Amino acid sequence: PYPTIPPAAASVISEVNFTVTRSGLEGQLLGLVIQHEQPELEKQKSHLLQVEEDLKVQLAGLEKTLLHTLATSTGNILENQQLIDSLDETKAKGTTVKESLEESTSLQESLDEQRNAYRPIAEQGSKMFFLTRDLRALSNMYQFSLNSFVALFKSALSGSAPSSNLRERIEVLSHALLQLVFCHVSRS
Repeated sequence: PYPTIPPAAASVISEVNFTVTRSGLEGQLLGLVIQHEQPELEKQKSHLLQVEEDLKVQLAGLEKTLLHTLATSTGNILENQQLIDSLDETKAKGTTVKESLEESTSLQESLDEQRNAYRPIAEQGSKMFFLTRDLRALSNMYQFSLNSFVALFKSALSGSAPSSNLRERIEVLSHALLQLVFCHVSRS
C-alpha cells in the first residue's frame, strides 16, 4: 500500500525500501554464524574492510593533490622542479597504496573463502525465513518478524552441540534451526 503523495511533495521526498531480500538476509545470517563460530575471522574481515577503505581515501586524496598541483602550477610545467618533485612523490605514494590495495583484495578473497564454508547454513536460514513469511498467505496467525527469526537463528547457534568437523557442525546447526523454527511455527 503506497501512500498518495502530491507532486509538489514527491520531488522533495525520498522513498526508502526496507524490504528484506534473500541475499541480504543470507549475508546478515552469514555474519551471525561467523561471529559465533569464528569471531576472529569476522574481526579480520572488519579490519581489512576498514584498511581498504582508508587506502582508497588516501588514493583519492593523492589524486586530488596531484590535480591541484597541476592546476596551480605556473609557467612551463617541464621546467618547474617543484612540480616534478611533487609528481614523483605522488606517483611513489600512489604505487605503494595500489600495491597495498591489491594485497588487501587478495587477503579479502582468502577470508571470503573461509567465510563461504558457512554459507550453506546461512542459505538455509534465509530460505526458512521466507517460507515462514509466506505462511501468512494461509492465515493471519502465521506472521513472523525478522527479529524473531534472527533470535531463533541465534538460539540455534548457541544451543547446538559443538563439532570439530565443519560439515558435521553445519548439519547440527541446520537440524537445530529446523527444529526451533518448526516448534515456533507449530505454536502459532
